Amino acid sequence: MIKVMKKIITGFFLLELLFGQASIFWEIVDPVVNSEFIEAYINRLIEVDKFEENSIQASFSIIVQMEVQDNAIKLNKLKAKDYQMGQYISFDMGEVEKVDPVQLNLLMSREYKWKDVSRRDLSELEQFSVVDNVFKERSFKDARDAFWWSNSQISISTSGRGFIRQKSGSLAFRLERGFQDLGLSRELSENTILGISNDIASTYLIIPGNTQTVTKSIGHPLEGNLGFGFKFDTHKLGGQINYMDVDGQQYDHAKIFSRKHLVLPSNSGLLYWSNTFQINRRVDSNYGVKIKDQKKDKAKAEKLIAKSKKWMIDGVEYRGLFQSFEEDMVVILMDRDEKAHKLAEKGREWTTVSGSVVKARLVERSKKALTLNRASDDFTMVLKIKDLSQEDRAFINRLKWDGEKSMTVSIESMSSEDQSIVRAATGNVRARKGKGRELKVVQPYGSMRLKAGLAFTQFLHGRVNEDNVVTVTDRVTGTNAIGVYAKVEGVTDDKKSKAYFQVNVSGSGFKAYGMGLESNVYRMVNVGMDLTLYPKNSSIEFKDDRDSDSTWDWYPGFRPDENTNGGGTLIISPYISVNF
Repeated sequence: MIKVMKKIITGFFLLELLFGQASIFWEIVDPVVNSEFIEAYINRLIEVDKFEENSIQASFSIIVQMEVQDNAIKLNKLKAKDYQMGQYISFDMGEVEKVDPVQLNLLMSREYKWKDVSRRDLSELEQFSVVDNVFKERSFKDARDAFWWSNSQISISTSGRGFIRQKSGSLAFRLERGFQDLGLSRELSENTILGISNDIASTYLIIPGNTQTVTKSIGHPLEGNLGFGFKFDTHKLGGQINYMDVDGQQYDHAKIFSRKHLVLPSNSGLLYWSNTFQINRRVDSNYGVKIKDQKKDKAKAEKLIAKSKKWMIDGVEYRGLFQSFEEDMVVILMDRDEKAHKLAEKGREWTTVSGSVVKARLVERSKKALTLNRASDDFTMVLKIKDLSQEDRAFINRLKWDGEKSMTVSIESMSSEDQSIVRAATGNVRARKGKGRELKVVQPYGSMRLKAGLAFTQFLHGRVNEDNVVTVTDRVTGTNAIGVYAKVEGVTDDKKSKAYFQVNVSGSGFKAYGMGLESNVYRMVNVGMDLTLYPKNSSIEFKDDRDSDSTWDWYPGFRPDENTNGGGTLIISPYISVNF
Protein backbone atom coordinates (compact mmCIF):
# COMPACT_ATOMS: atom_id res chain seq x y z
CA MET A 1 0.00 0.00 0.00
CA ILE A 2 2.84 2.40 0.87
CA LYS A 3 4.51 1.78 -2.48
CA VAL A 4 1.23 2.47 -4.29
CA MET A 5 0.78 5.73 -2.38
CA LYS A 6 4.33 6.81 -3.24
CA LYS A 7 3.63 6.21 -6.95
CA ILE A 8 0.40 8.21 -6.79
CA ILE A 9 2.10 11.15 -5.04
CA THR A 10 5.03 11.06 -7.47
CA GLY A 11 2.64 11.05 -10.41
CA PHE A 12 0.73 13.96 -8.92
CA PHE A 13 3.86 16.12 -8.64
CA LEU A 14 4.92 15.24 -12.20
CA LEU A 15 1.55 16.37 -13.50
CA GLU A 16 1.89 19.53 -11.45
CA LEU A 17 5.25 20.26 -13.05
CA LEU A 18 4.06 19.48 -16.55
CA PHE A 19 0.73 21.26 -16.52
CA GLY A 20 0.49 23.44 -13.43
CA GLN A 21 3.63 25.43 -14.29
CA ALA A 22 2.64 26.36 -17.84
CA SER A 23 2.62 30.00 -16.78
CA ILE A 24 4.96 31.97 -14.53
CA PHE A 25 3.81 35.15 -12.78
CA TRP A 26 5.51 37.83 -10.75
CA GLU A 27 5.17 41.50 -9.82
CA ILE A 28 8.01 43.98 -10.39
CA VAL A 29 8.62 45.94 -7.16
CA ASP A 30 11.67 47.85 -8.36
CA PRO A 31 10.29 51.40 -8.97
CA VAL A 32 13.07 52.29 -11.42
CA VAL A 33 12.44 49.25 -13.65
CA ASN A 34 8.68 49.92 -13.54
CA SER A 35 8.91 53.63 -14.37
CA GLU A 36 11.54 53.29 -17.12
CA PHE A 37 9.66 50.55 -18.96
CA ILE A 38 6.32 52.37 -18.67
CA GLU A 39 7.93 55.56 -19.97
CA ALA A 40 9.36 53.64 -22.94
CA TYR A 41 5.92 52.14 -23.54
CA ILE A 42 4.26 55.60 -23.40
CA ASN A 43 6.84 56.96 -25.86
CA ARG A 44 5.92 54.13 -28.21
CA LEU A 45 2.23 55.01 -27.91
CA ILE A 46 3.03 58.66 -28.67
CA GLU A 47 4.89 57.62 -31.84
CA VAL A 48 1.87 55.71 -33.17
CA ASP A 49 -0.64 58.34 -31.95
CA LYS A 50 -2.20 56.06 -29.30
CA PHE A 51 -1.30 58.10 -26.21
CA GLU A 52 -4.87 59.29 -25.62
CA GLU A 53 -5.94 55.66 -25.13
CA ASN A 54 -3.39 55.15 -22.33
CA SER A 55 -4.14 55.51 -18.60
CA ILE A 56 -1.01 53.75 -17.30
CA GLN A 57 1.31 55.95 -15.21
CA ALA A 58 4.97 55.52 -14.34
CA SER A 59 4.10 55.08 -10.66
CA PHE A 60 2.19 51.82 -11.35
CA SER A 61 3.64 48.34 -10.77
CA ILE A 62 3.95 45.82 -13.60
CA ILE A 63 2.68 42.22 -13.32
CA VAL A 64 4.42 39.87 -15.76
CA GLN A 65 2.99 36.64 -17.15
CA MET A 66 5.41 34.33 -18.99
CA GLU A 67 4.30 31.26 -20.91
CA VAL A 68 6.39 28.07 -20.84
CA GLN A 69 6.51 26.37 -24.28
CA ASP A 70 8.75 23.41 -25.09
CA ASN A 71 11.74 24.42 -22.97
CA ALA A 72 11.31 28.03 -23.97
CA ILE A 73 9.54 30.99 -22.41
CA LYS A 74 7.45 33.68 -24.05
CA LEU A 75 6.02 36.93 -22.76
CA ASN A 76 2.27 36.43 -22.73
CA LYS A 77 0.71 39.34 -20.88
CA LEU A 78 1.52 42.49 -18.91
CA LYS A 79 -0.76 44.20 -16.39
CA ALA A 80 -0.27 47.56 -14.69
CA LYS A 81 -1.34 47.56 -11.04
CA ASP A 82 -2.55 50.83 -9.52
CA TYR A 83 -2.32 50.43 -5.72
CA GLN A 84 -4.00 53.75 -5.01
CA MET A 85 -7.19 53.01 -6.98
CA GLY A 86 -7.04 49.23 -6.72
CA GLN A 87 -7.33 48.74 -10.47
CA TYR A 88 -5.54 46.67 -13.11
CA ILE A 89 -4.87 47.98 -16.62
CA SER A 90 -3.76 45.85 -19.57
CA PHE A 91 -0.82 46.79 -21.77
CA ASP A 92 -1.24 46.77 -25.53
CA MET A 93 0.90 43.69 -26.21
CA GLY A 94 1.17 44.57 -29.90
CA GLU A 95 2.96 47.80 -28.95
CA VAL A 96 4.87 46.17 -26.07
CA GLU A 97 6.61 43.92 -28.60
CA LYS A 98 7.88 47.02 -30.41
CA VAL A 99 9.47 48.58 -27.31
CA ASP A 100 13.27 48.75 -27.19
CA PRO A 101 14.45 45.09 -27.06
CA VAL A 102 17.00 45.91 -24.33
CA GLN A 103 14.27 47.09 -21.97
CA LEU A 104 12.00 44.21 -22.96
CA ASN A 105 14.73 41.67 -22.24
CA LEU A 106 15.41 43.28 -18.85
CA LEU A 107 11.72 42.93 -18.01
CA MET A 108 11.75 39.21 -18.83
CA SER A 109 15.13 38.52 -17.16
CA ARG A 110 13.71 39.05 -13.64
CA GLU A 111 17.13 40.40 -12.56
CA TYR A 112 15.63 43.02 -10.26
CA LYS A 113 13.50 43.13 -7.15
CA TRP A 114 10.23 41.18 -7.58
CA LYS A 115 7.64 39.33 -5.51
CA ASP A 116 5.04 36.62 -5.98
CA VAL A 117 1.60 37.70 -7.12
CA SER A 118 -1.46 37.50 -4.87
CA ARG A 119 -4.64 35.54 -5.46
CA ARG A 120 -6.41 38.67 -6.72
CA ASP A 121 -3.56 39.35 -9.15
CA LEU A 122 -4.03 35.86 -10.56
CA SER A 123 -7.75 36.43 -11.00
CA GLU A 124 -7.04 39.64 -12.94
CA LEU A 125 -4.74 37.62 -15.17
CA GLU A 126 -7.58 35.08 -15.56
CA GLN A 127 -5.57 32.53 -13.65
CA PHE A 128 -6.91 30.90 -10.50
CA SER A 129 -5.20 29.05 -7.67
CA VAL A 130 -6.58 27.19 -4.67
CA VAL A 131 -3.30 27.57 -2.79
CA ASP A 132 -2.17 30.87 -1.27
CA ASN A 133 1.04 30.26 0.65
CA VAL A 134 0.84 33.04 3.21
CA PHE A 135 4.13 32.09 4.82
CA LYS A 136 5.96 33.30 1.74
CA GLU A 137 4.08 36.58 1.61
CA ARG A 138 6.66 39.31 1.30
CA SER A 139 6.08 41.66 4.18
CA PHE A 140 5.08 39.03 6.73
CA LYS A 141 8.14 36.90 6.08
CA ASP A 142 10.55 39.83 6.24
CA ALA A 143 9.13 41.07 9.54
CA ARG A 144 8.80 37.60 11.06
CA ASP A 145 12.34 36.58 10.11
CA ALA A 146 13.82 39.74 11.60
CA PHE A 147 12.44 39.05 15.09
CA TRP A 148 11.71 35.33 15.18
CA TRP A 149 13.76 33.50 12.64
CA SER A 150 17.13 34.51 11.21
CA ASN A 151 18.43 35.70 7.87
CA SER A 152 21.83 34.22 8.77
CA GLN A 153 22.91 30.65 9.29
CA ILE A 154 24.67 31.54 12.54
CA SER A 155 23.94 34.61 14.69
CA ILE A 156 25.61 35.35 18.03
CA SER A 157 24.87 38.36 20.20
CA THR A 158 26.18 39.77 23.48
CA SER A 159 22.52 40.11 24.50
CA GLY A 160 22.54 36.38 25.14
CA ARG A 161 20.80 35.55 21.88
CA GLY A 162 22.19 32.84 19.66
CA PHE A 163 20.84 31.23 16.55
CA ILE A 164 22.15 28.27 14.56
CA ARG A 165 20.07 27.41 11.52
CA GLN A 166 20.28 24.55 9.06
CA LYS A 167 21.92 25.56 5.81
CA SER A 168 18.93 24.20 3.96
CA GLY A 169 15.77 23.42 5.86
CA SER A 170 13.51 24.90 8.48
CA LEU A 171 15.11 23.81 11.74
CA ALA A 172 17.30 25.84 14.07
CA PHE A 173 18.76 25.91 17.57
CA ARG A 174 17.69 29.02 19.49
CA LEU A 175 19.16 30.62 22.60
CA GLU A 176 17.58 33.63 24.32
CA ARG A 177 17.46 35.39 27.68
CA GLY A 178 14.37 36.72 29.40
CA PHE A 179 10.76 36.90 28.23
CA GLN A 180 10.78 40.10 26.20
CA ASP A 181 7.28 39.61 24.74
CA LEU A 182 5.90 39.47 28.30
CA GLY A 183 7.61 42.74 29.18
CA LEU A 184 10.27 40.95 31.25
CA SER A 185 13.65 42.36 30.24
CA ARG A 186 16.60 40.00 30.04
CA GLU A 187 18.18 42.10 32.80
CA LEU A 188 15.13 41.63 35.02
CA SER A 189 14.58 37.96 34.28
CA GLU A 190 17.85 36.24 33.52
CA ASN A 191 16.18 32.97 32.68
CA THR A 192 17.72 31.35 29.62
CA ILE A 193 15.69 29.73 26.86
CA LEU A 194 17.19 26.79 24.95
CA GLY A 195 15.01 25.55 22.15
CA ILE A 196 14.49 23.97 18.78
CA SER A 197 12.64 26.14 16.28
CA ASN A 198 11.41 26.25 12.76
CA ASP A 199 10.04 29.31 11.02
CA ILE A 200 6.61 28.91 12.63
CA ALA A 201 6.92 27.14 15.99
CA SER A 202 9.44 26.68 18.79
CA THR A 203 9.67 24.38 21.79
CA TYR A 204 12.19 25.08 24.52
CA LEU A 205 13.53 24.52 28.01
CA ILE A 206 13.74 27.31 30.58
CA ILE A 207 16.91 27.42 32.68
CA PRO A 208 17.12 29.76 35.71
CA GLY A 209 19.74 32.50 35.77
CA ASN A 210 21.86 34.19 38.44
CA THR A 211 20.17 36.86 40.55
CA GLN A 212 22.93 37.40 43.10
CA THR A 213 24.43 40.19 41.01
CA VAL A 214 21.88 42.25 39.10
CA THR A 215 21.91 45.44 37.09
CA LYS A 216 21.98 48.57 39.22
CA SER A 217 18.76 49.82 37.61
CA ILE A 218 16.81 46.76 38.77
CA GLY A 219 14.69 47.13 41.89
CA HIS A 220 13.96 43.47 42.58
CA PRO A 221 14.76 40.82 39.94
CA LEU A 222 12.65 37.80 39.06
CA GLU A 223 13.81 34.34 40.04
CA GLY A 224 13.34 31.30 37.90
CA ASN A 225 13.56 27.56 37.81
CA LEU A 226 13.60 24.70 35.37
CA GLY A 227 10.62 24.76 33.07
CA PHE A 228 9.48 24.45 29.49
CA GLY A 229 7.54 26.37 26.90
CA PHE A 230 6.10 26.48 23.43
CA LYS A 231 5.47 29.40 21.06
CA PHE A 232 4.21 29.87 17.53
CA ASP A 233 3.86 32.69 15.04
CA THR A 234 1.81 32.79 11.82
CA HIS A 235 0.72 35.57 9.49
CA LYS A 236 -2.41 36.32 11.56
CA LEU A 237 -2.13 34.54 14.90
CA GLY A 238 0.66 33.89 17.38
CA GLY A 239 1.24 33.05 20.99
CA GLN A 240 3.23 31.20 23.61
CA ILE A 241 2.84 29.28 26.86
CA ASN A 242 5.45 28.88 29.61
CA TYR A 243 5.55 26.77 32.75
CA MET A 244 8.13 26.95 35.56
CA ASP A 245 6.25 26.61 38.81
CA VAL A 246 8.02 26.07 42.13
CA ASP A 247 6.51 22.63 42.68
CA GLY A 248 9.31 20.19 43.40
CA GLN A 249 12.01 22.83 42.90
CA GLN A 250 14.93 23.37 45.25
CA TYR A 251 16.45 26.77 46.06
CA ASP A 252 19.64 27.67 47.83
CA HIS A 253 18.67 30.66 49.97
CA ALA A 254 22.25 31.93 49.85
CA LYS A 255 22.20 32.15 46.02
CA ILE A 256 18.99 34.07 45.44
CA PHE A 257 18.37 37.80 45.59
CA SER A 258 16.08 37.70 48.64
CA ARG A 259 14.98 34.62 50.54
CA LYS A 260 12.16 36.62 52.19
CA HIS A 261 10.75 37.83 48.90
CA LEU A 262 11.07 35.31 46.11
CA VAL A 263 9.16 36.50 43.03
CA LEU A 264 8.85 34.61 39.74
CA PRO A 265 6.48 34.22 36.75
CA SER A 266 5.37 30.68 37.43
CA ASN A 267 2.98 30.33 34.50
CA SER A 268 2.59 32.67 31.57
CA GLY A 269 1.12 32.83 28.12
CA LEU A 270 0.39 35.09 25.21
CA LEU A 271 -2.16 35.12 22.39
CA TYR A 272 -2.13 37.84 19.76
CA TRP A 273 -3.52 38.78 16.39
CA SER A 274 -1.13 40.31 13.88
CA ASN A 275 -1.16 42.09 10.55
CA THR A 276 1.75 42.93 8.30
CA PHE A 277 2.07 45.42 5.50
CA GLN A 278 4.63 47.06 3.29
CA ILE A 279 5.92 50.50 4.22
CA ASN A 280 6.10 52.80 1.21
CA ARG A 281 7.76 56.15 0.78
CA ARG A 282 6.15 58.67 -1.55
CA VAL A 283 8.54 60.77 -3.57
CA ASP A 284 6.84 63.84 -5.06
CA SER A 285 8.07 64.55 -8.52
CA ASN A 286 6.71 66.16 -11.65
CA TYR A 287 6.21 65.01 -15.19
CA GLY A 288 6.94 68.26 -16.85
CA VAL A 289 7.82 71.66 -15.44
CA LYS A 290 9.88 70.63 -12.43
CA ILE A 291 12.05 68.16 -14.38
CA LYS A 292 12.49 70.70 -17.16
CA ASP A 293 13.71 73.31 -14.67
CA GLN A 294 16.07 70.82 -13.09
CA LYS A 295 17.54 70.01 -16.48
CA LYS A 296 18.04 73.73 -17.20
CA ASP A 297 19.76 74.25 -13.85
CA LYS A 298 22.01 71.26 -14.45
CA ALA A 299 22.97 72.41 -17.95
CA LYS A 300 23.71 75.93 -16.68
CA ALA A 301 25.83 74.60 -13.81
CA GLU A 302 27.73 72.25 -16.12
CA LYS A 303 28.51 75.20 -18.39
CA LEU A 304 29.81 77.22 -15.45
CA ILE A 305 32.19 74.56 -14.15
CA ALA A 306 33.41 73.60 -17.62
CA LYS A 307 35.78 76.56 -17.53
CA SER A 308 37.85 78.28 -14.92
CA LYS A 309 35.83 80.41 -12.48
CA LYS A 310 36.07 82.21 -9.17
CA TRP A 311 35.42 80.10 -6.06
CA MET A 312 34.75 81.46 -2.58
CA ILE A 313 36.31 79.07 -0.04
CA ASP A 314 36.29 79.90 3.68
CA GLY A 315 35.77 83.55 2.78
CA VAL A 316 38.82 83.66 0.46
CA GLU A 317 38.46 84.02 -3.30
CA TYR A 318 40.30 81.57 -5.59
CA ARG A 319 40.20 80.87 -9.29
CA GLY A 320 40.38 77.40 -10.75
CA LEU A 321 38.85 74.62 -12.84
CA PHE A 322 36.45 72.10 -11.27
CA GLN A 323 37.77 68.53 -11.37
CA SER A 324 35.52 66.22 -9.32
CA PHE A 325 33.01 65.93 -6.48
CA GLU A 326 32.91 62.77 -4.37
CA GLU A 327 31.96 62.02 -0.75
CA ASP A 328 31.37 65.74 -0.02
CA MET A 329 34.89 66.70 -1.18
CA VAL A 330 35.51 69.02 -4.15
CA VAL A 331 38.76 68.94 -6.17
CA ILE A 332 39.72 72.14 -8.03
CA LEU A 333 42.73 72.62 -10.34
CA MET A 334 43.88 76.09 -9.34
CA ASP A 335 44.88 78.81 -11.81
CA ARG A 336 48.16 80.73 -11.49
CA ASP A 337 47.28 84.12 -10.03
CA GLU A 338 49.27 86.26 -12.43
CA LYS A 339 48.08 89.51 -10.88
CA ALA A 340 49.31 88.47 -7.43
CA HIS A 341 52.67 87.24 -8.77
CA LYS A 342 53.29 90.47 -10.74
CA LEU A 343 52.44 92.60 -7.70
CA ALA A 344 54.78 90.58 -5.48
CA GLU A 345 57.65 90.88 -7.98
CA LYS A 346 57.07 94.62 -8.55
CA GLY A 347 56.77 95.38 -4.87
CA ARG A 348 53.94 96.13 -2.44
CA GLU A 349 53.35 97.22 1.13
CA TRP A 350 53.67 94.47 3.74
CA THR A 351 52.13 94.92 7.19
CA THR A 352 53.03 93.02 10.36
CA VAL A 353 50.64 92.17 13.17
CA SER A 354 52.38 94.88 15.25
CA GLY A 355 51.44 97.51 12.66
CA SER A 356 54.83 98.05 11.00
CA VAL A 357 54.67 98.71 7.26
CA VAL A 358 57.42 98.12 4.73
CA LYS A 359 57.32 98.47 0.93
CA ALA A 360 59.34 95.69 -0.65
CA ARG A 361 59.33 93.11 -3.44
CA LEU A 362 59.23 89.36 -2.86
CA VAL A 363 62.55 87.61 -3.48
CA GLU A 364 61.89 84.14 -2.08
CA ARG A 365 59.01 82.31 -0.35
CA SER A 366 59.09 79.26 1.90
CA LYS A 367 56.42 77.58 4.02
CA LYS A 368 57.25 79.66 7.12
CA ALA A 369 59.03 82.85 5.94
CA LEU A 370 59.43 85.46 3.21
CA THR A 371 62.61 87.02 1.88
CA LEU A 372 61.90 90.64 0.93
CA ASN A 373 64.01 93.37 -0.72
CA ARG A 374 63.20 96.82 0.63
CA ALA A 375 62.78 99.36 -2.18
CA SER A 376 64.07 102.42 -0.30
CA ASP A 377 67.63 101.16 0.43
CA ASP A 378 67.87 97.79 -1.38
CA PHE A 379 67.97 96.03 2.04
CA THR A 380 67.16 92.31 2.17
CA MET A 381 65.09 91.12 5.14
CA VAL A 382 63.34 87.95 6.30
CA LEU A 383 59.82 88.05 7.80
CA LYS A 384 57.98 85.13 9.34
CA ILE A 385 54.60 84.49 7.72
CA LYS A 386 52.92 84.14 11.11
CA ASP A 387 54.02 87.72 11.96
CA LEU A 388 52.22 89.19 8.94
CA SER A 389 48.71 90.60 8.91
CA GLN A 390 45.77 88.44 7.96
CA GLU A 391 45.42 90.29 4.66
CA ASP A 392 49.06 89.59 3.74
CA ARG A 393 48.74 85.92 4.69
CA ALA A 394 45.73 85.64 2.37
CA PHE A 395 47.79 87.30 -0.39
CA ILE A 396 50.63 84.81 0.10
CA ASN A 397 48.12 81.96 -0.13
CA ARG A 398 47.26 83.19 -3.63
CA LEU A 399 50.87 82.76 -4.72
CA LYS A 400 51.14 79.00 -4.11
CA TRP A 401 48.78 78.00 -6.93
CA ASP A 402 50.42 77.54 -10.30
CA GLY A 403 47.81 75.79 -12.47
CA GLU A 404 49.23 72.35 -11.81
CA LYS A 405 48.30 71.92 -8.16
CA SER A 406 44.83 70.90 -7.06
CA MET A 407 42.98 72.00 -3.97
CA THR A 408 40.71 69.50 -2.18
CA VAL A 409 38.13 71.12 0.07
CA SER A 410 34.93 70.19 1.82
CA ILE A 411 31.84 71.36 -0.03
CA GLU A 412 30.61 72.87 3.25
CA SER A 413 33.57 75.30 3.20
CA MET A 414 32.38 76.80 -0.08
CA SER A 415 29.88 79.60 -0.45
CA SER A 416 26.21 78.61 -0.71
CA GLU A 417 26.17 79.72 -4.35
CA ASP A 418 29.19 77.54 -5.22
CA GLN A 419 27.68 74.60 -3.34
CA SER A 420 24.50 74.86 -5.41
CA ILE A 421 26.49 74.97 -8.65
CA VAL A 422 28.51 71.85 -7.79
CA ARG A 423 25.48 69.87 -6.62
CA ALA A 424 23.40 70.85 -9.63
CA ALA A 425 26.17 70.02 -12.12
CA THR A 426 26.96 66.62 -10.60
CA GLY A 427 23.43 65.54 -9.62
CA ASN A 428 21.22 63.14 -11.59
CA VAL A 429 17.93 64.23 -13.06
CA ARG A 430 15.58 61.40 -13.97
CA ALA A 431 13.50 62.60 -16.84
CA ARG A 432 9.85 61.55 -16.94
CA LYS A 433 7.72 62.15 -20.00
CA GLY A 434 4.25 63.60 -19.71
CA LYS A 435 2.06 66.64 -19.93
CA GLY A 436 2.70 68.43 -16.67
CA ARG A 437 0.84 65.98 -14.45
CA GLU A 438 1.96 65.46 -10.88
CA LEU A 439 3.59 62.08 -10.27
CA LYS A 440 3.79 60.52 -6.82
CA VAL A 441 6.26 57.68 -7.02
CA VAL A 442 5.72 55.00 -4.38
CA GLN A 443 8.96 53.31 -3.36
CA PRO A 444 9.06 50.20 -1.13
CA TYR A 445 11.02 50.91 2.01
CA GLY A 446 10.35 48.20 4.58
CA SER A 447 7.89 45.90 6.28
CA MET A 448 5.90 46.71 9.40
CA ARG A 449 4.02 44.32 11.61
CA LEU A 450 1.37 45.13 14.20
CA LYS A 451 0.61 42.72 17.05
CA ALA A 452 -2.15 43.04 19.62
CA GLY A 453 -3.58 40.57 22.08
CA LEU A 454 -3.83 39.32 25.63
CA ALA A 455 -1.07 38.22 27.98
CA PHE A 456 -1.35 36.00 31.03
CA THR A 457 1.34 36.08 33.71
CA GLN A 458 0.87 34.36 37.06
CA PHE A 459 3.41 35.99 39.34
CA LEU A 460 3.94 34.32 42.70
CA HIS A 461 5.57 35.36 45.95
CA GLY A 462 7.32 32.98 48.29
CA ARG A 463 9.80 32.59 51.11
CA VAL A 464 12.82 30.33 51.39
CA ASN A 465 13.87 29.37 54.91
CA GLU A 466 17.34 28.44 56.04
CA ASP A 467 16.59 24.79 55.26
CA ASN A 468 15.84 25.82 51.64
CA VAL A 469 12.17 24.95 51.99
CA VAL A 470 9.95 27.10 49.74
CA THR A 471 6.67 28.45 51.03
CA VAL A 472 4.36 30.15 48.51
CA THR A 473 2.55 33.02 50.23
CA ASP A 474 0.58 34.51 47.35
CA ARG A 475 -0.20 34.20 43.63
CA VAL A 476 -1.58 36.59 41.06
CA THR A 477 -4.60 34.77 39.66
CA GLY A 478 -7.82 35.37 37.76
CA THR A 479 -8.38 38.62 35.90
CA ASN A 480 -5.44 40.24 37.72
CA ALA A 481 -3.10 37.92 35.80
CA ILE A 482 -4.50 39.02 32.43
CA GLY A 483 -3.01 41.97 30.62
CA VAL A 484 -2.83 43.75 27.29
CA TYR A 485 0.01 43.17 24.83
CA ALA A 486 0.79 45.37 21.82
CA LYS A 487 3.88 45.50 19.65
CA VAL A 488 5.00 47.23 16.45
CA GLU A 489 7.88 45.68 14.52
CA GLY A 490 9.62 47.10 11.48
CA VAL A 491 12.50 46.05 9.25
CA THR A 492 13.94 47.74 6.16
CA ASP A 493 13.92 45.96 2.82
CA ASP A 494 17.69 45.66 2.79
CA LYS A 495 17.42 43.95 6.21
CA LYS A 496 20.15 46.20 7.62
CA SER A 497 17.98 47.90 10.24
CA LYS A 498 15.08 46.90 12.44
CA ALA A 499 13.17 48.41 15.34
CA TYR A 500 10.25 47.70 17.64
CA PHE A 501 8.01 49.32 20.23
CA GLN A 502 6.09 47.29 22.82
CA VAL A 503 3.52 47.84 25.57
CA ASN A 504 2.59 45.44 28.38
CA VAL A 505 -0.06 46.40 30.92
CA SER A 506 -1.55 43.89 33.38
CA GLY A 507 -4.48 43.94 35.79
CA SER A 508 -2.06 43.09 38.60
CA GLY A 509 -0.46 46.53 38.32
CA PHE A 510 2.56 45.43 36.28
CA LYS A 511 3.48 47.79 33.43
CA ALA A 512 6.35 47.74 30.95
CA TYR A 513 7.20 49.77 27.85
CA GLY A 514 9.90 48.46 25.54
CA MET A 515 11.75 49.79 22.52
CA GLY A 516 14.64 48.46 20.51
CA LEU A 517 16.79 49.29 17.52
CA GLU A 518 19.42 47.32 15.62
CA SER A 519 21.44 48.34 12.57
CA ASN A 520 24.28 46.97 10.51
CA VAL A 521 27.53 48.93 10.99
CA TYR A 522 30.12 46.83 9.16
CA ARG A 523 29.65 43.75 7.00
CA MET A 524 28.45 41.02 9.39
CA VAL A 525 28.52 43.18 12.54
CA ASN A 526 25.32 44.75 13.92
CA VAL A 527 24.94 47.12 16.84
CA GLY A 528 21.70 47.32 18.77
CA MET A 529 20.02 48.52 21.94
CA ASP A 530 17.01 47.39 23.94
CA LEU A 531 15.27 49.79 26.29
CA THR A 532 12.68 48.75 28.86
CA LEU A 533 10.86 51.31 30.99
CA TYR A 534 9.22 50.27 34.25
CA PRO A 535 7.34 53.36 35.52
CA LYS A 536 7.13 54.09 39.22
CA ASN A 537 3.51 52.87 39.34
CA SER A 538 4.50 49.46 37.97
CA SER A 539 4.13 47.18 40.99
CA ILE A 540 2.31 44.13 42.35
CA GLU A 541 1.02 43.80 45.89
CA PHE A 542 1.65 40.39 47.48
CA LYS A 543 0.64 38.84 50.77
CA ASP A 544 4.07 38.09 52.25
CA ASP A 545 2.97 35.76 55.02
CA ARG A 546 0.32 33.06 55.02
CA ASP A 547 -0.46 33.57 58.70
CA SER A 548 -0.94 37.33 58.65
CA ASP A 549 -2.45 40.09 56.54
CA SER A 550 0.84 41.90 56.00
CA THR A 551 1.62 42.82 52.39
CA TRP A 552 4.70 43.63 50.35
CA ASP A 553 4.90 45.47 47.04
CA TRP A 554 7.16 44.17 44.30
CA TYR A 555 8.64 46.83 42.04
CA PRO A 556 10.60 45.76 38.94
CA GLY A 557 12.21 49.21 39.03
CA PHE A 558 13.22 51.35 41.97
CA ARG A 559 10.80 51.74 44.84
CA PRO A 560 9.31 55.26 45.29
CA ASP A 561 9.84 56.96 48.63
CA GLU A 562 7.15 57.50 51.24
CA ASN A 563 5.91 60.58 49.37
CA THR A 564 5.69 58.59 46.07
CA ASN A 565 8.62 60.54 44.67
CA GLY A 566 11.19 58.87 42.46
CA GLY A 567 10.91 55.21 41.62
CA GLY A 568 10.73 53.37 38.34
CA THR A 569 13.63 52.68 36.03
CA LEU A 570 14.77 52.66 32.42
CA ILE A 571 16.89 49.64 31.60
CA ILE A 572 19.30 50.28 28.72
CA SER A 573 20.81 47.12 27.26
CA PRO A 574 23.24 47.68 24.35
CA TYR A 575 24.62 44.73 22.43
CA ILE A 576 26.71 43.66 19.47
CA SER A 577 25.72 40.80 17.20
CA VAL A 578 27.73 38.94 14.59
CA ASN A 579 25.97 37.18 11.72
CA PHE A 580 27.54 34.49 9.60
